[in-house]
Amino acid sequence: MRIWHIENGHLVEGEPGTHEGPCVCIEVMEADELSLEGAGHDTREVLRQMPHASIPFVERMAGSAVGVIAAPASECRAAPVERMGFLLERDRIRLVGASEACARALEALEHEGLPWQGAAGVLCALMRYTVRDHPAALSEVRRDLEVLEERLLEGRMRVDRRKMMADIRRMLGLDSLYQGMSDIAAELAEEAGDLVTDGDRLRFRSLGRQLDRLAARLESLQDYSLQLNSLYQEGIDIRQNTVMQWLTVIATIFMPLTFITSWYGMNFPNMGLTRESWGYPAVVVVCLVIAVIEIVFFCRRGWLNFGGRSRRRHRSGRS
Repeated sequence: MRIWHIENGHLVEGEPGTHEGPCVCIEVMEADELSLEGAGHDTREVLRQMPHASIPFVERMAGSAVGVIAAPASECRAAPVERMGFLLERDRIRLVGASEACARALEALEHEGLPWQGAAGVLCALMRYTVRDHPAALSEVRRDLEVLEERLLEGRMRVDRRKMMADIRRMLGLDSLYQGMSDIAAELAEEAGDLVTDGDRLRFRSLGRQLDRLAARLESLQDYSLQLNSLYQEGIDIRQNTVMQWLTVIATIFMPLTFITSWYGMNFPNMGLTRESWGYPAVVVVCLVIAVIEIVFFCRRGWLNFGGRSRRRHRSGRS
């Protein structure tokens, strides 16, 4: 377990010394280091949900608040969710689980030298620290979607589906994170009583507005992703229709030729042109003429276009 405390309005690591006035302590520990002696049944139930929580939440108790923050790991898109439980009192906050991530965040906050008031302010700063890199992450997702859109518009249907699905899963995880953390910020800013100081209430309201902006940006990216999925599926349908159109045209061209060859394959003795020396060349010429007439007819009706001419025009227009 590692301990920080607030001394003269600054965050300092270590046990608090002897000084006048109330002392605010921040304890970072793993779940097996937490002592729940004297804790109520509700507190125990909330912490028991921590290994399975997928959305951040908070529950108010008498003189305290207990909750869980479940955030998708930023190091790897396929990494498991990092969960941190917290027990917030007026002069103490205990952070349970994800101790290494919590310690790194507190070390960074200590290095920044920001002014602090109460334990709730430390929780607010940790929540803000959790999403501080998310604008850049959302920009990265948008760049991935823009690259995908460019490939689809160019007619290149071989895209990195694994990367696209990873971005979609990432956005789903962030949606739950923003929703839950926004609820925590609203609860502690408006309904926490004397558990949160007035200055920390303002910080929670500011955090709530930041989360709302991130949620709005994420919603636009989700809509963009749905449009690209529709465009991708439309491209697949067009390719399938093109293949079927080719097969239909080829079958239509060979249909009369198959009829002629099958007709003269019956070998009746009195069939026309079978005893003439020019009969076989005449049938070949008739078949070629029929095929040419059909191809010319299909070209004039645009049935042999298959979108290739329009794609070439699109590319030449872009160049």
